[in-house]
Amino acid sequence: MLQPPPVVISKLKDGIRSAIADAGPHRRLGDVPKSPSTSNHQRTLAIASTISGTHDVKYCLECASREVLYETITDFEGKGTLEVFSALYDLFDLILVLSELDIGDQQLPFTIIEETLDTQAIEGCKRIFLYLEARIERLTVGVDGNKGKGIILLRLCNELLRRLSKSEDTVFCGRIFVFLTKSFPLSERSGVNLRGEFHVDNKTTFDSEEDNSQRAHPTQDVLKEQDSGRAGSQTPNASGDAMDVTPSDASLPADTYLRLYTTLWSTQHDFAEPQRLFQKSHLDNFKASLDTVIKAFKASIDEHGHNLPSATLEIKRGIKRKRDSDDTQAELNNYNPKYLTSRELFDLEVRDLVFRRHILVQFLIVIEFLLSLSLRYKKYLEADAKNRSVLFPYILADEDDKWAETAKKDIVGALNYKSGMDGLLFSRTVDSVLTREKNWVKWKAENCLSFEMDPIQADNVTASTTAGDENTRLPQSAEGGMGAPALSNVWFEDAHGNTPTSRLADFQRWAHRTSSRITLPDYREYNKAIEGYYLDKDFASTDQEKEDIDESISNKSWRALRIASKDRFQFFKGLDEDLSIRSLIAAEDSVSTERKETERGTR
Repeated sequence: MLQPPPVVISKLKDGIRSAIADAGPHRRLGDVPKSPSTSNHQRTLAIASTISGTHDVKYCLECASREVLYETITDFEGKGTLEVFSALYDLFDLILVLSELDIGDQQLPFTIIEETLDTQAIEGCKRIFLYLEARIERLTVGVDGNKGKGIILLRLCNELLRRLSKSEDTVFCGRIFVFLTKSFPLSERSGVNLRGEFHVDNKTTFDSEEDNSQRAHPTQDVLKEQDSGRAGSQTPNASGDAMDVTPSDASLPADTYLRLYTTLWSTQHDFAEPQRLFQKSHLDNFKASLDTVIKAFKASIDEHGHNLPSATLEIKRGIKRKRDSDDTQAELNNYNPKYLTSRELFDLEVRDLVFRRHILVQFLIVIEFLLSLSLRYKKYLEADAKNRSVLFPYILADEDDKWAETAKKDIVGALNYKSGMDGLLFSRTVDSVLTREKNWVKWKAENCLSFEMDPIQADNVTASTTAGDENTRLPQSAEGGMGAPALSNVWFEDAHGNTPTSRLADFQRWAHRTSSRITLPDYREYNKAIEGYYLDKDFASTDQEKEDIDESISNKSWRALRIASKDRFQFFKGLDEDLSIRSLIAAEDSVSTERKETERGTR
């Protein structure tokens, strides 16, 4: 490739600068511009067309674009931030148009954006990513995860994810994942764990050594000193206000607390590497750990579903702080992907609803993994399996399979334990997600078959349309009338010129006059007939006679209840198990008697 002369690069740079200058003033600074068109960059297109054929136009354009990019980035100190980002957006749009017209390389937009992201801090990357989200439909045309601009797109997104904090930039990470989901087809295999590998490097370090109860509850000595020092009096704080320091009872004994701490955090090894459970010793330990954790979590909630008080100091200034619905909502909205394993914090973490759900969902995921190893599920999974990497040779024993089914119900019960509709909604959401994950595992076992369907050929569309018209065409005998002769007479005008609409209006008026003369009987009248049926049943001699009488009683009772429901539905709670009219009358009479006695007492 010939080295492009500086004159060619200079011409292209001038054209790029002029195009950016023309586009900038037409919008507010810092906003992503509207989707560009080729007419906005005629000057640059004209300059690109004048480049001599002895030089590679795409290579020259890439060199000029890089130089303009570096010049724009170096202006961050001399100009306002919003002004510089506006210039970058215009530069990206210009390169996008040139690549769409095949003047520039198809990979050049992503290459320039990738280099820009490498020069920016996280806040700057968020602004650059706004442009990617706004131009996703045009940038991702023909993207392929195995070649070309698809590889660059995956690389820049992965590099950006490595720079982000999972605890502080969770929203931005989610935006990147959503962008990738929209950019690649659903059957794209580049982001799929095809070999069924586990993240075994995810280690959880905690203090696993046996320690005394003093370390398990580090605040107990402090509580004793506070109790002996203040002798029931109030100690003034630095501001002079009275500060009441009272110890609260621990809901868990010290030895139970210590065992729970070690048991809970040791299960993180099984969560990161579930294949450890293929060994009977590890599986037995996992069973015992699950039982211990569920019992401890339930013990941390009182009879009203509220968290029991912590074994730490409760400092109350003035009046007690109430835990209202806003506090509960703030707790549910809390999110922490990696919890701390300090003993001092564990007592508070166990009483955190989000923490308990976090741990129980991890248990539920492992239980679903074990159930997928059962014999009945492996037969379903291996029916059309081509990718053996996601299949495990281990088969879960029958007794372990039964235990896993029971454990799954226990975990769901713990998620719903005294948590109302919110807990039920949460557990159903988790169940829906895990069910979809099973379908994804099945899809990976079948070697990720494509979801896309080939378009129907034009000849097939024409043939289908012709066949449909022929099959739905009315026969000649039915072309002169509308269905049966009686319906045809109703549909068309009669000899007097009345249309179906006018005849329907006449019928409605007649029905209204008739209904005004019809009155429904009182439901108590049906009760008299029912009492007579009961008397006839006592003298019935055959089973058939008794069945006929029971059917008549049921018929009369249903009619009476339907009439009573119009204005006496409030008395239905007094019905007996047989739904007898006698019980409804008794309930109504009782209420009427109480009302009369109340009126007499008032007088």
